Amino acid sequence: MTGWLARAGAAAVRRSEEPRNRFARFTAQWLGTTPTVAASRFQDESEPFPQHWRRFPDPWPAVDPADPEVREALAAALDELPATWRAVVIARDAMGQRAEEMSARLGLTGPQQRAILNRARARLRERLAQRLRLEHTA
Repeated sequence: MTGWLARAGAAAVRRSEEPRNRFARFTAQWLGTTPTVAASRFQDESEPFPQHWRRFPDPWPAVDPADPEVREALAAALDELPATWRAVVIARDAMGQRAEEMSARLGLTGPQQRAILNRARARLRERLAQRLRLEHTA
């Protein structure tokens, strides 16, 4: 009985580690895993507060969302995203679609859609922060 249980447990772990549909397997193969925030921005185990920020992110300068330069920066950052990430973030954040609708339309599971949304938001945040820092210092 324990041999069967161990094999079933091992199979369940293997299934949870591999992506569940063709899209997820394809993107995992080409894009790899991307953390939401780079691990280097956090303290490691040898520092006083492991997994806490090394330094808090710099605050963004105040910007007007109607400013054409800000809109161009956002459009450029959106264009850098993979097509599926862009579709998810636009549908969820700009158009206000529900997660279930988005998942069904793209053939994603709920967790896959949430992971894509979080990673897309993080990448947009990072790109916008880079552009705003450059414009602010110039």
